[in-house]
Amino acid sequence: MKKMYPFLTGILCLVLILSACTPNVSSSPTSEQGAQPSGQTETSGEKVVLNIWGFEGETDFFPKLIEAFEAENPNIKVELTEIPESDYVTKMDTAMLAGEGPDIAFVYVPRWLKGGKFLALDEAIKQYNIPFDDFNRGAITRDCVFEGKVYCLGTYTGAIIMVYNKKLFDQFGVPYPSATEPMSMQEYFDMTLKLTRKSDNLEERIWGGDAQPHLWWMDWRTHISDDGRKIDGYVNDDPTVKTYQLMADMRKAGSAMTSSEGSLVQMEGIDLLVQGKLATTIIDNIISIPAVEQAGIEWGVAIVPTEEKGDPAWTTTWTDGFGVLSSSKHPNEAIKFVAFMGTKGNELRLELGDMPLNMKLAEKWVGDSEGRKQAFEAIKAARENLFCPGYWEATALVWDAWTSMTEEGVSAKEALDKVAPEMQKLLDQSWETFEEASR
Repeated sequence: MKKMYPFLTGILCLVLILSACTPNVSSSPTSEQGAQPSGQTETSGEKVVLNIWGFEGETDFFPKLIEAFEAENPNIKVELTEIPESDYVTKMDTAMLAGEGPDIAFVYVPRWLKGGKFLALDEAIKQYNIPFDDFNRGAITRDCVFEGKVYCLGTYTGAIIMVYNKKLFDQFGVPYPSATEPMSMQEYFDMTLKLTRKSDNLEERIWGGDAQPHLWWMDWRTHISDDGRKIDGYVNDDPTVKTYQLMADMRKAGSAMTSSEGSLVQMEGIDLLVQGKLATTIIDNIISIPAVEQAGIEWGVAIVPTEEKGDPAWTTTWTDGFGVLSSSKHPNEAIKFVAFMGTKGNELRLELGDMPLNMKLAEKWVGDSEGRKQAFEAIKAARENLFCPGYWEATALVWDAWTSMTEEGVSAKEALDKVAPEMQKLLDQSWETFEEASR
């Protein structure tokens, strides 16, 4: 499953595949948007074998999905090849170059769409009555929509949320944060100070929250321009500098853990939260919700902070966006399987306890859990991000700046000003590489 954890620490590498700046996606894709092999995607009925390339780890979901599909389509055999996520792009590029790619794969990098490597699914969405309008808006546009056309469908909704330990809020007399109204980073900073207990004994410490670069969980517009082409002047503008300085100051103030605080640093934030040592953590729903439910603690969910008071609410979401390669020898059968993911696949996710991409089904996932209800409300706030194919390459240098802030005491302004010009060069290079994909 294409999961998401804090970026650049081995969790999910998010890659946006949207139309320029704001995707031009109609609420119901039209036939003009489609680019199918031949109008309606009628299958031949002949025996065929489809090959899917996915990531390792889907031991519960994919075998059940394939079994259900093959039961309805006995002439189609589906074979799954699991590839480590770290090797995925290289293997796909090599296979595409040799003309030996799979029938179905993750739409993982935007240049594949720019280069025409995947088929548009707009006609299939209509033909198979896929409830596109019910899908989480941020998740479905993040990987699956490019220049107004839909190229992949998914089955679950992953999201970055703030999870909190209610017992600690009650202990310190701090009001619970909202699931729908985001606090500013200044408000988050102030709140975490109230949720902190200092002690020379590390085992007695309680930290109020997390302090890391927010490039992986906040609106990309906090770091780059609306057209996705400028980063110098945006990553180091006043609101972003203030946010980084506040997070660095959280570590100095003791409300966030530092890199020198022993073995606890190696633990996941959710583990510390469950143990009552961390009041809040900004993390993905896929890891956090099962953890707090299994632990049986009183927990809640808030929407993540914004840089400034009054900024629009933002929730980063994603899904397992699978599409059909244009080189597939059985495109209609492959499209039928992807359509099955968009319908039956969502239902299977619900059966397995995961939050479906289909938000109407996700309402059933909520059940009578107050925490899940809050998570659902926060995740509904997801909206389209801007398009920038080189975001992760360019922003990687933020981590160097962050080290300067937290380990060397350099101000956020100085640290970000230093790396911004080089980040702009990396962003320019990424755009050149992207635009060359269609040449």
